[in-house]
Amino acid sequence: MKMIRRLTLALFAASCFACSSPPGRIMDDSEEDYVGSGAAGAASYDRLIEGAVQKLLQQHSATARGVDQLKIACLEFENAGAEDLGDWQNQLFDLINTSVNQSMRYRTVSDRFVTAGLRETRLRRDDLFIPAKRDQFAEVMRSSGSPVDALLFPKLTTGSTRGDDVRQRNYLLTLELVDVKTGENEQVSERLRKAYTN
Repeated sequence: MKMIRRLTLALFAASCFACSSPPGRIMDDSEEDYVGSGAAGAASYDRLIEGAVQKLLQQHSATARGVDQLKIACLEFENAGAEDLGDWQNQLFDLINTSVNQSMRYRTVSDRFVTAGLRETRLRRDDLFIPAKRDQFAEVMRSSGSPVDALLFPKLTTGSTRGDDVRQRNYLLTLELVDVKTGENEQVSERLRKAYTN
């Protein structure tokens, strides 16, 4: 009798757990990403990154001299927008790195080396716009065996417009590429607009 009672309780608990956990499935590669009902979402970020990286590399390639592979240190992703990125923060950074590395002309330096270089020099992201501090960082990277030719600063901003029954949000991903030696920069932006019904 006790055995039946325990079995019944175990089955009841298992059924309650199954009911409370959200259903999920693995999406097929042919399926479109979800757009997001209240925030940017996968489809938006993919388009922003693909567009911005492609623009930047094409623009830089048109003016770059030499045939050597350019080594880029991608700095921390800056979110200056209205939405909390949550678990997107690191993924956006990794997606930018992956997009850059898909080109034959450009290669990113490991994030671990960049983080160690900043820690060693005790510099913050914005300190690298000061020539002497940029030189200091470049020297540490060179001595660690990961020389850097350029610094990539990614930044996301948003702008919102509200109507009677709809809200529009513009997402702007800006990539700024700074030459380590000269400090010259190239900057591109990719914009995406989304409408949300209230």
